Amino acid sequence: MKLSAAVILFTALFSLAVLHPAKAQLLNPEGGLGPTTAEDIRAQTLTGSHFNEFWTYHFFLDDGLKVHITFSAANFGSLKSPVTGVRVSVYGFDSNTYQLSREYSIDHLVQHEDTYKFEPRPERTVWFKGKLPEEHEVRVETSKDGVNYDIHLKLSEIVQGVKWGDGIYTVGDERIGIFTHIPYANASGFVEINGKRKEVSGTAYMDQTFQNQTTTRLLDSGYRFISHTDSQNWDVLYFMLPSDAREKMTIGHRISSRDGNLDVFEANNIQKIDESRTFGKRLAHTMEVMMIHPEGRLEVVTIKRTKDDERFSVLSELSWVARRAARSFLGGEVLEFRGEGELHLPGNKKLNGFYNFFVVD
Repeated sequence: MKLSAAVILFTALFSLAVLHPAKAQLLNPEGGLGPTTAEDIRAQTLTGSHFNEFWTYHFFLDDGLKVHITFSAANFGSLKSPVTGVRVSVYGFDSNTYQLSREYSIDHLVQHEDTYKFEPRPERTVWFKGKLPEEHEVRVETSKDGVNYDIHLKLSEIVQGVKWGDGIYTVGDERIGIFTHIPYANASGFVEINGKRKEVSGTAYMDQTFQNQTTTRLLDSGYRFISHTDSQNWDVLYFMLPSDAREKMTIGHRISSRDGNLDVFEANNIQKIDESRTFGKRLAHTMEVMMIHPEGRLEVVTIKRTKDDERFSVLSELSWVARRAARSFLGGEVLEFRGEGELHLPGNKKLNGFYNFFVVD
């Protein structure tokens, strides 16, 4: 894909701005890719008047079955006491979509030193554990609204996790951490809903994000895309559009593996967004994103939604009074959308994969 002179000039001017942090609103990490450590998976926040942290798992399993599990820790200031939580969605189980969220006082959280187990409440069977990249597993056994869930997924052949520089991205005065703990792994185990169990296998991805601020006041939207071919060939993108971004400047990255050789590209700005309506909301359908290689090479990649699976909002489970109060305090609510998509790379190369977008509504 050819780049216009205007695009090259704009990118050069933006790069100069990054060299002067006092003037820059957005900063990606410096340095190259490095490995995450086993200790990185522990909670990075848990202090201060505001924070939120997410461990987000995506499991792509047999026969189109998808399981998405997010563990969280959050403090929303005066709105409520600090909590941990888990959100689960299962798409394609007997052609249905199942969603639930659970919440626990952060006082119950136990992080086990020896097993790297994150356990929001020991009396409940809800946790992840395992020293990466050696071993890892996720367990959720709970019920809600008359639906019983029992999910146990174990990972093997886990690809070493990566982070760009120190893994810290900056928006204004705020820092956002992104650790890609599991860019690719094999997954196996079972998914059981209301007593019907399916033995499953497939692949998995997981990243950890954290910040000492409320997402709804800092960001407009975020875009994650995952493409798995095999353990040596995969692409993961994660970039965010700040709420006051000019010219759609963004933070984030594309990390790719080609025959086991890793590379990172800086997400610079979103050049074009075409929208379409899904689940009652207008959402980016096609996006062109400027990427910059550390060697200075420029690329424009295109992400396309091809199939929409589900929409998720934790606030949707609240009464309308509580939801209105929460939206007022937070400045909006975060709506998540998931489905299938395509990543178009220079040279007419197309990769199939899965998208996970969020927008602050």
